[in-house]
Amino acid sequence: MSQASDHDVDARPGKAELILNAAKRLFIEHGFGATSMDAIAAEAGVSKVTVYAHYNNKQALFAATTRRECRRVTTRMAIACEVDELPLDRALARIAASFIDAVFAPESLALLRMVLADVSRFPELGAIFYDSAPGLTLASVADYFERMRELGLIEAHDCELAAAQFLGTLRGDLHLRALLGQSVSADRLEAMAAEAVQTFVARYARR
Repeated sequence: MSQASDHDVDARPGKAELILNAAKRLFIEHGFGATSMDAIAAEAGVSKVTVYAHYNNKQALFAATTRRECRRVTTRMAIACEVDELPLDRALARIAASFIDAVFAPESLALLRMVLADVSRFPELGAIFYDSAPGLTLASVADYFERMRELGLIEAHDCELAAAQFLGTLRGDLHLRALLGQSVSADRLEAMAAEAVQTFVARYARR
């Protein structure tokens, strides 16, 4: 049994949310390895049986927690039809601002620190996190670039590579500094985003 049926989970939506909230808090505070299902149950105020009714093991619970956080990031990213109607530079600026807001958020940084701290002992965490967060975002941006290429607005032979370059520029050295606990100013982030947009337009926009 990998996870409870949809009927079982839907019957207790309040408890499912409590479990995910508790798991996120404990994973970030103590790390994946040091957090037990017993501790998560106690933090959520539910029985361990209830936790296992939703998630078969701690890896499944971590995956669900990460995917939920990433759904929130995807919502903020706003890479959908509404940006398709904007001029390229304005669409890129909106994507850049949403991406920076997501990846520099304190909870996002804390979750990534936890994964980095535990991934050597639990290699599956790396795949779960990447597929749910960076990989999903990369695919969304690459899809947007594909649509822009089909419309004749950009010239990019490899839209996934172009997306990786754009997102990498948005992280820059500032993301590493933030991960290391150093202060990063909003003005500096805005300047980095503006430079990333100008660089992409100069390289890929069709004249």
